Amino acid sequence: MKKQGFEIEASGITYTIPAKSPPPPPPSAAKKRSPFFPNIFAGDNDHGRGRKKTVLDDVTFTAKPWEVLAIVGPSGAGKSTLLEILAGKISPTAGSVLVNGTPVADEDRRFLNKISGYVTQRDTLFPLLTVEETLMFSAKLRLQKIPKSELGSRVGSLMQELGLTHAARTRVGDESGRVRGISGGERRRVSIGVDVIHDPKVLILDEPTSGLDSSSALQIVGLLKSMAETRGRTIVLSIHQPGFRIVKLFNSVLFMAGGSVLHHGSADGLGSRLKAVGLQVPGRVNVVEFAMESVETFRERVGDCKRGEVVVAAAVGKRSGKCTLQQLFDLQAASSVGHHSNRIADEESAIINIGLEDSEFGLWGDYHQYPNSWFRETMILTHRGSRRTSTEPKSCSPAGQSKC
Repeated sequence: MKKQGFEIEASGITYTIPAKSPPPPPPSAAKKRSPFFPNIFAGDNDHGRGRKKTVLDDVTFTAKPWEVLAIVGPSGAGKSTLLEILAGKISPTAGSVLVNGTPVADEDRRFLNKISGYVTQRDTLFPLLTVEETLMFSAKLRLQKIPKSELGSRVGSLMQELGLTHAARTRVGDESGRVRGISGGERRRVSIGVDVIHDPKVLILDEPTSGLDSSSALQIVGLLKSMAETRGRTIVLSIHQPGFRIVKLFNSVLFMAGGSVLHHGSADGLGSRLKAVGLQVPGRVNVVEFAMESVETFRERVGDCKRGEVVVAAAVGKRSGKCTLQQLFDLQAASSVGHHSNRIADEESAIINIGLEDSEFGLWGDYHQYPNSWFRETMILTHRGSRRTSTEPKSCSPAGQSKC
């Protein structure tokens, strides 16, 4: 039986945004305006205009099915932006996203919405709906071909998988406490359930453990690990500072800083690369946490890439004379393990022959179609809105002085 799954690859992803404009000139600058050269001293020249800020710089990695890839790094590393590109929410300035080796063009973004689920960092749920109602409305909006009689069993099975059966008839509630409901960890599991009700092959999550205690965070990552192993899903998540037990659940780690990739591989491989540049991970210290604390030293030890230009030219051919930190690490690792690393890379590239048939996948099949008609979607949303209104307690004041 042919295994089904989707391998997500980011190739040379670069994303830039306009840099902040310089502050306006002081009023005194207008007095210095010259009648012959009015823009020289006026302070209103175009200096600084058109400059770009690089958020992501040549990011390349692969996420495989049946595995969990964790994107880690300090704040401002570009993790959330990268996830939005993978989910098809924004387009990269350069580079491409490939699914099973096939590039996904801008017009095929709807295809990504079909095969993937995207869970944002903030829970966007209706606090007055119960857990079961929340998942049921999501099922109605996303599942068109399943009969109504089967929706209930589908939602029930999902709640059992998420460990939410005991809270099926409990309101979701909100973080402020104005509407009492389930706990923060359970609310995060509901958010995951909303985006996996259509059984996506790819699940993208932006810091799913944010705001949770260590026990709840471990439960969430353990749940995602189980989804990857039992359902063949490709799990890609970002996380700021994972604990030791959480790191052990990751199949691979993408360590980023300043929009660039410093490491792509296993957590143990990250420790080896830190050691290769003279940074020894202390005993009983999380290797990811140590890498984040030492990120500046990490980059300084590697250098500005100029030291590796000759090696890069000899190893990968003459290019532009530039290299990335990841390329330097790969060259150093290749020199230490010789042909063994090449053999492993060849095996990994040939291990997974996954996806749909070429005719179906190459043309994206019927993924351009919406799951529901305009009329049916309007009816579902109207029903959900009326349900929210009918369940709102009368004791809830507009000012929020009393709790629901």
